[in-house]
Amino acid sequence: MAKTLEQIVIEGLAADCSSLEELYVLWQTMHYTETDTISDTSYMEIDKRSFHIDGVVNPEHFSGVLYILKEPSLKRYIQKGLEFPVITDVRRELRKYKKGYQDERGYVVGMQRLLLGETAEQMTNSQVMDTLGVVYVNKRGGKESSDDVWLNYGYQYIEFLKRQIRLIRPKVIVCGGEEIFKLVAKEVFYNKKSIRNRGEHMVWKDVVKNYQFTADGSYRHTKNPAKTEIVVVNMWNPAYRVNKDQYISPEEYLKEFQRRIQGIEQADLGGAELRR
Repeated sequence: MAKTLEQIVIEGLAADCSSLEELYVLWQTMHYTETDTISDTSYMEIDKRSFHIDGVVNPEHFSGVLYILKEPSLKRYIQKGLEFPVITDVRRELRKYKKGYQDERGYVVGMQRLLLGETAEQMTNSQVMDTLGVVYVNKRGGKESSDDVWLNYGYQYIEFLKRQIRLIRPKVIVCGGEEIFKLVAKEVFYNKKSIRNRGEHMVWKDVVKNYQFTADGSYRHTKNPAKTEIVVVNMWNPAYRVNKDQYISPEEYLKEFQRRIQGIEQADLGGAELRR
């Protein structure tokens, strides 16, 4: 979708935001500029002014691990026929998590326990949740559909997403899905190159090892462990299905995650204690 001059100006201001609060105000303003336009970044059933605030659950206990997921679900709102803007703070819902795998929160806590290691053994699920951050690509929300609306939104609002991640300053980024991993590696870490008459393409050769992408403090890929400050992990979507019909079990999901985080030491995270 082509941007208006107003949208281009607002987008340019995102890079200068010094706080997440300031960024969220601009982000919501950008949503308002879409209210009278037809785009492939939203659904007819969801008011374009809807916005979900996300980020670090508890700044005091943040371990440096950030999970990037597809989008909050507004399915229950749609089923009720509600058409007004939905403005929510996702972090509040994350803090309420207790147990179970009814939604993606259980998978996030399970992955975080594996990353924290022995530190998490005596922690409740709520305490583990306090050590992480969650960012949704599509801040407007979706309806649990298998389409590209959320991804179109991600590219449309990529400057905002890039700034949000940099303001959070994660040590480890876990991408919940192949497309999210590609989006983050390509756009957030500038892992792309322009080919004449063929547009921009991902740079994959020798940059991803065992589902991990490593970068330095300038958000550029590096192979040098001494310069590595950020590790990006390519993990399945929490709603991953085998052969598109059978959901994989939480046990299988976490077993695969354990395999993909090999080599990431607890010290690399900054650790809950070290970041306090």
